[in-house]
Order: sequence, then C-alpha cells, then structure tokens
Amino acid sequence: MRGFTVKLMIDSKVYPPSFTTRLMAENLPDLNGLDVLDLGTGSGILAIIASKLGARKIIATDISRRALANASINLRINNIENVELRYGSLYQPVKGETFNVIISNPPMTPSIQPLPRYTWGGADGRIILDKIILDSPKYLRKKGRLIIPTISLVGIEKTWRLLNQTGFKVNVLDYSWRPFGRRLMEIKDYIDKLKHADYFYDTLRRPCWRIILYEAILP
Repeated sequence: MRGFTVKLMIDSKVYPPSFTTRLMAENLPDLNGLDVLDLGTGSGILAIIASKLGARKIIATDISRRALANASINLRINNIENVELRYGSLYQPVKGETFNVIISNPPMTPSIQPLPRYTWGGADGRIILDKIILDSPKYLRKKGRLIIPTISLVGIEKTWRLLNQTGFKVNVLDYSWRPFGRRLMEIKDYIDKLKHADYFYDTLRRPCWRIILYEAILP
C-alpha cells in the first residue's frame, strides 16, 4: 500500500482496520511537514500512515485506554517516533491546539440499542460525525483540511450540507460500497425507518451501503 508496509498487532477488543480505514489510507494526501490530528486512532494505523506520508507531528487520541495501548505497540513495531498518543474524547485532549489536517473514521452504525463504542454512532448514526465536523474549525489552521468519511446509512447529502454550512470547501476524494454485514442485517428494519438512510441492492440482491470520503478545506 502506498509504497510502504505497515505492520499491526491486532487486539480483538480494539476497532480493527476496516474497509473504510483502507479507503482512507489509500487516499490520504502528501502530509510533508504538516501537523496532523487523528481522532479515534484505534489501532493507530492512520497515524502510522500519516507519519510515513511525511507529517511533522501527529497527535492521536482515543477514548479507549486499551486502544491507546494497542496503538503504542504498533507505533513501536513500525519505528514511528513522531506520534503522541493522548487519552480522551474527540477534541478534549487537544484544547487550544490547532493542526493542518484532521483525520477521523468515526463510528457511524445507527442503533437505538448501544453497540460497541467503536462502532455505535447513536440513534441516527451521526452523534460523533456531526460533532467532529462542527467543532473542527476551532482546531484547524488557515486552509486546514478535515478528511472524513460518511456512509449512506447516515445521509451522505446531509454530511455534504453540514460541511458547507460549517464554512468548508468540499471535495470528494473517493467513493465505494459494501454489502451489509451481520450486524447491519440484524438492524435492517430499524435502518429502513431512518429518514436519511439510503442503500441499494447489488446483482446478488444483497443490501449494500455507499461510502464517500470527503476532504473539507477551510478558506
């Protein structure tokens, strides 16, 4: 991937690199000399890739101490020395600081019932996504960038509108889709009731969700 190799120690209780993670990894831009914030780092893979793409310094946060312990191991086995791990929810660990780039793969699974924290996005799937977007200008420098995915189950157009209303110029970096997994099939009836949720059926008649990777740039 990208001309370099990333080694990972996977912890079964930490969010593993997903299809969305891979999409982000393949589309992160050149970060040479830039300061990067990785919100919800999980295994640390995107922070590692940011370092390999030339970032000057990366702050990687997570609300799970276990995730940070896992990320610490992965930083060591990849010989990464310019990533600082911080414990806390979203922007709380970086109050008063600003960055050139913010990257995040937030939990977006919609569900009334709580799910594992690394995948649950609240009742409509947007509780974390919207907070990241709305608060991001306070933590970005001039012409700073927010790189964030959104899935059709939480409303792709709604994210586009919110990014524009927040003051960003918005580009699409990539697009893809995936069939529903077991968890989504279990809550499909609930998803069908959500106003902004959208999906399609592939040629095998499997329900599939779409994913868009946005790059939002401050003027």
